[in-house]
Amino acid sequence: MTEEGKTLFYMKRSAAGAVKKALYKIVNEIPLTIDQAYEALVFFFVDEDVIDAWTQLLNKLKVDQVNSEQGMFVPEKTRKKFIRYLTIQSSKLFTETFDTTSRLLIRGATDMDDRLNWFLKWPQCMISNFKETGCYGCIEGVPRSGKTSLACTFMPMFSDIYKFDILTNIKIKDAPDYIYYVKKLSDLVKLMDELDQWICILDETATFAYKKLALKTENIDFENLGRFVGKMGGRLLMITHSFEMDIPTQLQTWMSERYKKLEKTVMKIDLAGANYKAHKLVDNIPDTELQFITEDITSLQFDISIYRMLQRIQDGVSVKVALDEQLREKGKKDINDSTKERLKELGRLLSSGIKGKEYNKVMIEYNKLKGNVRNTPLPHD
Repeated sequence: MTEEGKTLFYMKRSAAGAVKKALYKIVNEIPLTIDQAYEALVFFFVDEDVIDAWTQLLNKLKVDQVNSEQGMFVPEKTRKKFIRYLTIQSSKLFTETFDTTSRLLIRGATDMDDRLNWFLKWPQCMISNFKETGCYGCIEGVPRSGKTSLACTFMPMFSDIYKFDILTNIKIKDAPDYIYYVKKLSDLVKLMDELDQWICILDETATFAYKKLALKTENIDFENLGRFVGKMGGRLLMITHSFEMDIPTQLQTWMSERYKKLEKTVMKIDLAGANYKAHKLVDNIPDTELQFITEDITSLQFDISIYRMLQRIQDGVSVKVALDEQLREKGKKDINDSTKERLKELGRLLSSGIKGKEYNKVMIEYNKLKGNVRNTPLPHD
C-alpha cells in the first residue's frame, strides 16, 4: 500500500469510528433531544420524502414544546419510531453510498465474535426470507428475554417492507390497522381465507404446542396448522421457550428461520432461507415501539379441528364452507352439552325432596329439556 493509500485508509478508519460513535450515541440517548434528531436527519437519512416528513414532525414538536415550556425532547413513542427509521435510513446510507472499505470499517469486520449490529446491518435482511410463501420461523428464549418484543419489532417491518397483514394472539394497545388480533383458531382460519398477503405470529405456543400433547389430541395440532398455513400461501412465526421441546418434530424440519434471544438486546440468528443465510449473533436489538399487553397474551383456543379442515379442502370444499360446517356442529354440541348440564342440575333438585309449586316448576322445565335431549336418563332411572 502506498503512503497515500495508507493515509486514505487511516482517514476512513477514523471517520468510520466517528460515524459509528455518533450513531450509537443517538440510538442509546434516552431521552432524545429534538436537536439530536435534526442532526441524525442531516447525517444518516437519505430518502427525501422521509427526511421531509420527519422535518415537519420535528418542527411541530419544537413549536409545541416551546409553547408548553417543556423540555425540548422527542416523546418516547415517537423516539422509538424515529430509531426504526434511523435504522433503515442509515443502513441504506452505508450499503448504497459508502465504498466497500468504509462499510467494512463501520460494521466492524474485524470483531472477534463476528457479531452483527442491528443498527448497522439493514434489519430487512433478518426477515427477508419471509417474503416467500410457506416460510416458517421461531423466536425462542427463556422468560423475560424479550421474545414478544422482538416479534412486535418485526411487525411494522413486515408491514412497511412487504405489505403483510399480521395475524396474532398478541394484544396490542392502539394497534395499527394491519394487525389483526385473534383468540380462536376459527377466527384465525377465517382471516387467512379473507386476506391476501399475511404472516401469522403466535405467542405462548409453549402452552399448547408441546410435542406429546400434539400427538394425543386431534384439535391441538400445530403440525397440521403448519400445513394449512403453507396451503393458504401464508407464513408462520412461533414464539416459544424451547425449539426442541415445544415444537413438533416434523414442523421443526420446515423451520428455516430461528431467532434465539440470549438477552433483551442480543440474539443468535440461524437463517437458512432462499434470500438470506446467516448464523451469527446480533446485538443492540431495539425495544418495540408497539405497546403489547403481556397480561392479555393467551394461548390460541383450538376450537376447531385443523386436520378436518385439511381433509374437507382436499375433497374440494372451500375454506369458508368447511369452516361453517365445523362451527355449526360445534354450536349444536355446545347447546346440547349445556342442556345436559342443566338437566343434571334439575335432576339433583328433584331428588333433593322439594315439594309443591317449586317441584312442579322444576319438573316442567326438566320434562321440556328432556324432550330436546335423547338418551338422557332421569335421575332415578
